[in-house]
Amino acid sequence: MSLRRLRIVTSFMEMSAPRFLSVLVVTLFLLIRFGALGEASFQAPAQIVEYKEVVPLSSGQVRDRDVCVNFSPVMTSGEFFDGLQRHETPSGDEFHKNSRVVQNFPEQITVQVQLSISVCDADIYTPAPAPSFVNGIRFKAQWKRGLAMRPVEQFAVQRVAITSEEGDSRLLFLLKIHDRDVPLTDHLIISVISPQGKLLSRMSGRL
Repeated sequence: MSLRRLRIVTSFMEMSAPRFLSVLVVTLFLLIRFGALGEASFQAPAQIVEYKEVVPLSSGQVRDRDVCVNFSPVMTSGEFFDGLQRHETPSGDEFHKNSRVVQNFPEQITVQVQLSISVCDADIYTPAPAPSFVNGIRFKAQWKRGLAMRPVEQFAVQRVAITSEEGDSRLLFLLKIHDRDVPLTDHLIISVISPQGKLLSRMSGRL
């Protein structure tokens, strides 16, 4: 052992117990503080997500033997979503638009659900006749916060005819949602229900 190291060890051995404990506490505090500062300096910058006028929801699919009914929903509300930004912060997500904080969804939201009906597992897109259950399907809209789900305040469904090429089976449903004071951090859940009341598919929208 070198002479310098021997002197350091000897000085620690000669310390009184209270003084040794105080030195140890100060040393640990400095190590923790500098460690925290080091972690903070290397934190990744907050991620920012900017939305367009149309916000996609997750897609859904119902399979009836070799025919697949595909649901492609998008959410709109005039120009509300266009330019809306989600900022990820340590305390949670924050939403901004035009340099101001936005907290709630607009009172009126429209979810456009397009149905395309095709042969499942085909090498190329092959339109197929609509299964019988399609004419009687129903939709349900709910908000989800954590694990809790609640129905939207008002909900109406409109079926729109689509002019398409011969043999191309497509349908469009407009889901009109009216609700108030719904935080932008809530999830919108759209369920597809069979004429017999069975859950066929579920789609979700999260900003």
